Amino acid sequence: MIKLKAFIISIVLVLITLVILEKTYIKKIDDYYKVEDNSIRYNTSYEKYKSYDILTQNIKPNTLVLLGSSELTATINEEYHPKKIFNYNDFNIMQIGGGYFQNIIHAATLGSIGNNVKNNKVVMIESIQWFDNKSGILKDAFLSRISEEHVYRTMANEKISQETKEKFINRVIELSSTNKDMHKKFKSYKKYFLNNKGSFITGEFLKFDNYIYSFKNKYSFYRNKGKENYPMNGENTPNYNWDQLDEQVTTEAKEKANNNDYQIDNTYYDKYIREKYDQLKNSSKNTKYDDSKEYEDLDILLSIVKDLNIKMKFAILPANGKWSDYTGIDSETRQVAYNKIKEIAQNNNIEVMDYSNKEYEEYYMFDAMHLGWRGWIDFERDLYKLKK
Repeated sequence: MIKLKAFIISIVLVLITLVILEKTYIKKIDDYYKVEDNSIRYNTSYEKYKSYDILTQNIKPNTLVLLGSSELTATINEEYHPKKIFNYNDFNIMQIGGGYFQNIIHAATLGSIGNNVKNNKVVMIESIQWFDNKSGILKDAFLSRISEEHVYRTMANEKISQETKEKFINRVIELSSTNKDMHKKFKSYKKYFLNNKGSFITGEFLKFDNYIYSFKNKYSFYRNKGKENYPMNGENTPNYNWDQLDEQVTTEAKEKANNNDYQIDNTYYDKYIREKYDQLKNSSKNTKYDDSKEYEDLDILLSIVKDLNIKMKFAILPANGKWSDYTGIDSETRQVAYNKIKEIAQNNNIEVMDYSNKEYEEYYMFDAMHLGWRGWIDFERDLYKLKK
């Protein structure tokens, strides 16, 4: 009895503290990420990616949600990146993703924020590099990228079917097996939301636990000064002459990628390739794309997309053809991944923005795997068509 009273008193004190914080410090944190420019949308902090509030408060009717991985951050300071091209009010990008943000991570994100994408438009970049590992995303990578809040909100989302939730949470539980606390938490979500094990109090505890996770994540964003000073360039996106932009970046690329035969950025080539160039020949010859759990994770993502009735498009980006050939991943091998992704998209009525035939285009890629000068301009031209 004494223990129960102590527990109740502690809960009451916590609630009182939260009410006080809500009126003071929490408001200051919330105001920090509620902005009128694009400083949050192009932000690359993990706290942003993992936060329902930070994301949804900055997705407006004129904001296109773009999900991807490291191609979103590798060239973010270049003038041809969406951050510079679409830094306007009438059309902008909420970019979500960095290295190792793969299908299951984005499945959790969409399950969480999908109801709050104002224009219901989402573009998902699918990279064939995700599909070269039989087990799919690495467990350590998953643990570092997954948002407990997004998992909770996906499971609590009434628009997502029980069947989809079961596939989703089983995979999440599997991938969290090396983290005792996270693994336990995700199993508790399955018990409560799927197996109906637990009372009203159980549900309130899970909700409160999620509130604490959400607050700590936003506080970390605030404390770390995650928001950069990035004023908007103006109200309306210029009427770009895309062919002219293509010519401009090509001229730039000829100067910045002239120290190698693969049209790879000079700095990247010198740092990561030059000294071990001979060792890299045929170093990836055993790569295969025909059997990976990543395809199953893609199926989970698309189940969520279907349940939420999200209008999604796939963007299939190319590899650097000439460099891939050198490392032993031939065109036929790469085509397996492209074809499987397109087949899955077709089976799910997903429209594909297909750039896989651009593998040998000049100055299309920035390095061995990331979109570069002409690639971004090509992609952005198509993204801008989604404005209307």
